[in-house]
Amino acid sequence: MDRVKSKNVKQHDLGTTSKKDTARTALRVALSMQTPPMTLKQASRTIGRNDAYLHQYLNRGSPRHLPEAIRYQLATILGVDQATLAHHDSLPKGVHNADTSHMAGNLAPLGLQTMSSVPFLDIHASAGGGALVDVSADTATAALAFPRSWLRKISPSKTDALKLITISGDSMAPVLEHSDTVMLDTDQTRPTPPGIFILHDGLGLVAKRIELVPSTNPQILRICSENQAYTNYQRTIDEVQIIGRVVWFARNL
Repeated sequence: MDRVKSKNVKQHDLGTTSKKDTARTALRVALSMQTPPMTLKQASRTIGRNDAYLHQYLNRGSPRHLPEAIRYQLATILGVDQATLAHHDSLPKGVHNADTSHMAGNLAPLGLQTMSSVPFLDIHASAGGGALVDVSADTATAALAFPRSWLRKISPSKTDALKLITISGDSMAPVLEHSDTVMLDTDQTRPTPPGIFILHDGLGLVAKRIELVPSTNPQILRICSENQAYTNYQRTIDEVQIIGRVVWFARNL
């Protein structure tokens, strides 16, 4: 099943992104947000590197960190804060990827005032045994910066309702694939209209397409996978905790 991967319980399948991967995830997201999306080859050529430069960085870990000059080039091209492309040990001491308010002089043309940070949830406490997930708690492991105007197009909810999480498993393939990054709107916890949600189904966190079964009392949820190899099932709405609606995703090319 499509579950949230716990730091302590290996059997679940929907994982968090570690801090060391945040810079690479930020680059993938920024490339996917271009119109049209920019390929790794195109981006590599734009910064004057060989065609495979960014592919090797993302998929082979070479270079381990993007040099500062490359970060600033990419930030200008992609319209993001260069600090989101930096690993923790390549930032000045005390600077976190999600906290760059003092670096306004080094920002890409969009400007810091147009950016909002969306956190990655640290959900290791949620795994197994019917444990609940407190999305209001300070449980983020990292964050990515997005243009506020773009976020308003993705969701009508306030920015602090948006969270990021990484999918693991294939029960929602081909709509959501293993290692996709998804954005949740945690203000949307009712499946009206139906859609793809992250929910705790009593066993663990899952990514599923859900809808209310009409004329049921208590209300029953139909919980479905996209992958036909997985069995659909039902729960009463009181037996689950709906964490939020999936409103956007990013995928490595």
